[in-house]
Amino acid sequence: MHLCILWTLGFIATAFAAASGISSSHIRDNSELAFEHKNNSGVLARHEEVHDDHVKDEKGDNEHYKHNSEKGHDKDYNFDHDKFDIYAGPEGDDLGGELKTFYFNITEVRTSLTEGQPRFHYALNDQPYGEAIIFNEGDEVQFIFDNYAFEETTIHLHGLLQQLTPWSDGVPGVNQGAIPQNKRFIYRTRVLEQHGLYWGHSHLRELYADGQTFPFYVRPAPNRPKPFGLITDDPDEIETLEAMNDNPTIISLSDYSVMPTEEKKVATFDWAFGFLCFDAITINNVGRQNCPGSEYLQTLTGSDTTTDKGCLNPNVITNTTGLFDDDIWYNCNETNTEPPVFEFNYEDGWGVIHFLNHAEHWDLIVSVDEHEVFTFAADGNFHEPIVNDAFIIGVSNRLGIAFRLDKPGEYVMRVAAYQDPQVISGYAIVKYGLDNAASIEYTQETGFPALPKSQPFIDYAGIAVSNETRIMDNLALRSWPNSLVPKAGEAADVLLRLDFNASGTLFWEVAGELYNPLLEMSQPPVLMNPDYYLDLNFSIAEYPAGSVVDIVHQTAPGNPRHPIHKHFEPVYVLGAGIGPFNFSSVPEAEAAGLPITWDSPPLRDGWLTIAAPPDDFSWMVVRYEGAIAAAVLLHCHILEHQNNGMAYALAQGPESFPEAPDYYKLRANGKAPYTPLEFSDADITIPVLLNDFA
Repeated sequence: MHLCILWTLGFIATAFAAASGISSSHIRDNSELAFEHKNNSGVLARHEEVHDDHVKDEKGDNEHYKHNSEKGHDKDYNFDHDKFDIYAGPEGDDLGGELKTFYFNITEVRTSLTEGQPRFHYALNDQPYGEAIIFNEGDEVQFIFDNYAFEETTIHLHGLLQQLTPWSDGVPGVNQGAIPQNKRFIYRTRVLEQHGLYWGHSHLRELYADGQTFPFYVRPAPNRPKPFGLITDDPDEIETLEAMNDNPTIISLSDYSVMPTEEKKVATFDWAFGFLCFDAITINNVGRQNCPGSEYLQTLTGSDTTTDKGCLNPNVITNTTGLFDDDIWYNCNETNTEPPVFEFNYEDGWGVIHFLNHAEHWDLIVSVDEHEVFTFAADGNFHEPIVNDAFIIGVSNRLGIAFRLDKPGEYVMRVAAYQDPQVISGYAIVKYGLDNAASIEYTQETGFPALPKSQPFIDYAGIAVSNETRIMDNLALRSWPNSLVPKAGEAADVLLRLDFNASGTLFWEVAGELYNPLLEMSQPPVLMNPDYYLDLNFSIAEYPAGSVVDIVHQTAPGNPRHPIHKHFEPVYVLGAGIGPFNFSSVPEAEAAGLPITWDSPPLRDGWLTIAAPPDDFSWMVVRYEGAIAAAVLLHCHILEHQNNGMAYALAQGPESFPEAPDYYKLRANGKAPYTPLEFSDADITIPVLLNDFA
């Protein structure tokens, strides 16, 4: 039987009665929204064709966007970015060099990413989920967000160190106040000693799953060592790989539901049960609702209760009748979206892809039929290349791969939920070396798209099709060049026990506490008023800046794995295993026989913990040097978990928190007259709020 079905049957059934319900009366009627969505595909066959589309010079260009009123009549609005800079902007760091500016307009649209049922989304520059942008290591950058949406928001630049700008991390209640409706906010930072793929996303409630995300890629400095000589010893191929890595194909992956997150939240409280059933997997924001039927899916799960959508049957688990919505859990509505095609130049000899998983819930496993891949980057950091046939990418994580273009044709890229309580996959096509007259044999089975007849490494459930399939172990990654773990072999200055446990069927504890979502509304945030939050002494820890910190996660029996993200500095993943962690230090645990890696362990800003078996604990320990004086958040990146308690604040050097520039300090205190946005049409349906914080 599928591993996570076993976990869910055992764990959810015992905890079902513990959660309570709330009313759904506050949900906005999304049917009133009638915004036009101009570009649904978001598929980039070659990233360099588009990565500078919305880079503007210092003065900013006029841009023209179309907006529909509630009556459906077209309304045009123009705005000049210059004229809104009427209040002092954020100061730069005076280190020189080019300042690169990226503009984002947050609006609302009704569309579908699967060519199915339209639903509410947020749009970044006219489309749900923004296009990838690219700049260089060492650049000073500013991201300007004009919020035309009904909801306030913040934007977190996921994975950036923010060494000089801890007030630009974008976490409401921790280091910023939310950006109100019809207001502008500028994040300005310098990207130092970092390269690779990162992403920006809303950090308010679950908004990013409704469309507020975008990937961004930082080209490594020319003099930065690169690991491609560990893949091939051919100088020409090494040069090609470096060039491809400077302009890689960028692929964003996600789960997708026809329900907006507001409605999901209310539904889960009505059910007292988590949202564990999605409609599609999207690849660069294109998805297809596949419907192979429950009979086929049950052959993969070994369970006769798997629904037509590949989901657990919640009525069976909870011993209820009629509580759960048929269209969410049972009825599968097939769509006919064509799989996106990623075409590579056969003459290059190599393809390079950087993947992002920006899902709401599911970790994913990825493979390209008939092609072994070399995984050489994780969360923006180079690692020793690992050869594999399929790789696992947790929610929020990024992985960089290279693969040979050595047999022209078309091949299926398979993306499946990994050991999750739903069986679901998405597909794309990798193509190279074919002329226009080439003929490729396709096949189509019931409920699936037509696909090239290539040989898979994994099936629709993400399970290896043979014992010879090599699935990459993320714990086997080794950071490169060889990294020096701080205080290797010694006890850390600080050991934090941040253990994980479910609280009923909806809530998730860290260290026995539920992070209060109302803290997102707190003003001023932790960064600007640490003593207040430290006095509360709830879901927060403190230690001096510069401390070497070990975080131990012990997961309670029967609990699932979690994709954990820590803001600011990345961590070294020292070890993980089954059993309790009953030690006062990592060297003590190592002496007792626990597997600990001091030699170049994985360097990640997000890590997957280990699911605990029904009758035992699991553990994981990570280490970092908290060098940046900052208000830091650590949390599960499954949005439902994060927003139902699974987060923890870290006051890292509160005695030396830097004073934020006035631009950020005033806005974080809710007192600044945010730059108002103006429309050319007086009768636009969204009101313009002027000086509402004066």
